[in-house]
Amino acid sequence: MPASTDQFKSSLSLWASGVCVITYASSQKKGGITVSSFSSVSLEPPLVLFCLAKDSSAKEPIEKAGNFAVNILSSEQKQISADFASGSLDKAVVLEGLNPQTLSTGAPILRDCLASLDCKVDQVIEAGDHWILIGLVEGVITKEGSPLLYFNRNYRELV
Repeated sequence: MPASTDQFKSSLSLWASGVCVITYASSQKKGGITVSSFSSVSLEPPLVLFCLAKDSSAKEPIEKAGNFAVNILSSEQKQISADFASGSLDKAVVLEGLNPQTLSTGAPILRDCLASLDCKVDQVIEAGDHWILIGLVEGVITKEGSPLLYFNRNYRELV
């Protein structure tokens, strides 16, 4: 018998992770979504993945655009994470207010992140109640700083 949803969520909250905002811009919709389910997949070729709930409105515009950016947030970007995680804010307005730049794929890149990865959609895989989106990394921007961390349902910082 599988673990209950509450037990599973509670156990996963004890996995400390960095915080990313996935940004996208298709001809019909632009925005972003805060995720902690991000991972590298392969060095050759450079592949990364993140997971989206099946009810997320971000999947369709990402697929239509064929690209996305992974923006790894610094400890100074808690509000950006909260804004893109909010259910009440218009993510297109939030994104525009941050004056994003673009690299080769045209996906919006947030400024002042620890790292931003400009990706082309490589695969979309159905898995349970989520989608796994795999991206081929076309470009990278990095800077120095401390990461924004998420642990036990709260933001954390390195000490």
